[in-house]
Amino acid sequence: MSDSLALCLEGRLSPEVALARLLLGGASPEQAARAVEARRDPGNARWQRLEALVLSRREALEDMAAMLREAGVDHEASGASPDAAVAGIAALFDRAVARAPEASVAAYSLGDPAILSAATGEIVEWLRARGLVGPGRDVLDLGCGIGRVSAALAPLCRSVLGLDVSPAMVAEAERRHGALPGLRFATTPGTGLDGLPDEGFDLVLAVDSFPYLVQAGGDLAERHLRDAARILRPGGAFAILNLSYRGDPALDRADAVRWAAAGGWRLEVAGEAPFALWDGAAFLLRRP
Repeated sequence: MSDSLALCLEGRLSPEVALARLLLGGASPEQAARAVEARRDPGNARWQRLEALVLSRREALEDMAAMLREAGVDHEASGASPDAAVAGIAALFDRAVARAPEASVAAYSLGDPAILSAATGEIVEWLRARGLVGPGRDVLDLGCGIGRVSAALAPLCRSVLGLDVSPAMVAEAERRHGALPGLRFATTPGTGLDGLPDEGFDLVLAVDSFPYLVQAGGDLAERHLRDAARILRPGGAFAILNLSYRGDPALDRADAVRWAAAGGWRLEVAGEAPFALWDGAAFLLRRP
């Protein structure tokens, strides 16, 4: 519990992510509040932010803790077959979105739409800075959740297709954003990108969804990379924001290098941490 707070107070982790890690690690909101108080440092702006979040988001933290308990969120490999693992992930997110929509797609939002919007803005700005989105571009948002990134990209691109394995997530995305021009949502079996057109997209984007393919095991991750190469136009890119939850950045980078070599991708970004609110690691593979 103390590690996340220490990293936060050292400036290496946002207060939002630090609190989310405490809850994901099994701490109750009360335990998290006590841990923050035990590290009292009123002169540290990050401690002040931690205290403010604990006080102002208490009800949301309780909802998030309940969501984690009820949904059974687990970032460890289950040992099930890949198909069974994907079915379990879909059911998990069906339960999670019913309890706490914002927290279900980004625990570090602490259930706060404003925090989620700010983090989404950071992602969009990173994509824009790298020239990955813009007029005339077609985007696939793989693992779209409640549609927050898809909706942010829709006004910037020609079309955005958001896919998710969770029917409840897709329904929530449709409810929130279904009227936006150029934006569609659909369920995906999670076993590949069959049925999508060859060279139909300029960008495939996986925001905190690729870890579940890695977690499910088998060749699901590699299969999605092969399918992404098929559906991307020449020069198109696959942006993976968080490759796994294994806690081993070196292994993630090694996998990215291996997958790039096997698929003929050009690996342009390999594990950089470009975001302030979120601790996501960015990988960018480019199709020749």
